[in-house]
Amino acid sequence: MKKQCKICKRIFPLQEFHLDKGLLDGHRNICKECAKRKAKDSRCRKMEKTDGLSEVLHSMKARCYNPKHHSYKRYGERGIDICQEWLANEDLFYDWCRHHGYAHGLQLDRIDNNRGYSPENCRFVTPSENQRNSSKCPYCEKEVAVIRRAYRLGAITQTSLAKFYGVTPSTISKICSKKVWRELEQCPSN
Repeated sequence: MKKQCKICKRIFPLQEFHLDKGLLDGHRNICKECAKRKAKDSRCRKMEKTDGLSEVLHSMKARCYNPKHHSYKRYGERGIDICQEWLANEDLFYDWCRHHGYAHGLQLDRIDNNRGYSPENCRFVTPSENQRNSSKCPYCEKEVAVIRRAYRLGAITQTSLAKFYGVTPSTISKICSKKVWRELEQCPSN
C-alpha cells in the first residue's frame, strides 16, 4: 500500500511514514524525510529564538534527569537537580541567563558543585574557568605544577598520576598538554 506525503507530494510505501495510531490508516500524513526536515527546522528556529540557550537547558535536563546520559552519574545520581522555577517555565531560565552574563563561548557553571542548578548557584564562565571548578579537576597552581613537572621528567606515567590524584588519565593528559589550566591561579590560602 502507498500514500502521498502532504508536504512534498511524493508517493511512498507506508513504511516511509511514521506510525500514528490516532489516524485512520495508522500512519502520519508526512513522510519520514519531511518529518525529519520539519523537526530540524523547528530546532533551528528555537535555537535562534533563544540564542542557543534552549540547548543549554536541554543538556542540563539530560545530565540531571536522564539515567542514559553519559554524565548522569556525576549529576542526577548525585542529587544535582534544577530549581522548580526553571523547570516550570523555560522563559524564566532564558531571561535569567540574558541578565546574568550569558554570551556565546561562555558556559553555565554551578558555583557550589554539590548543589543544583538555581539562580543563586549559577554563573557564566569561560570553558577553562569551568574546567577548574569541575569536581574532576579541583587543583590549584602548585598541584598542577607538580603534575606537569613529574610527567615532563618522566618520573611517573599519566596513569599512575591519575590513580594517585583519584582522577581519570584523560584529566591528567589535559593538564599535561595544557588543554586545561592554561593560565595558573594561586592556591587558596588556608
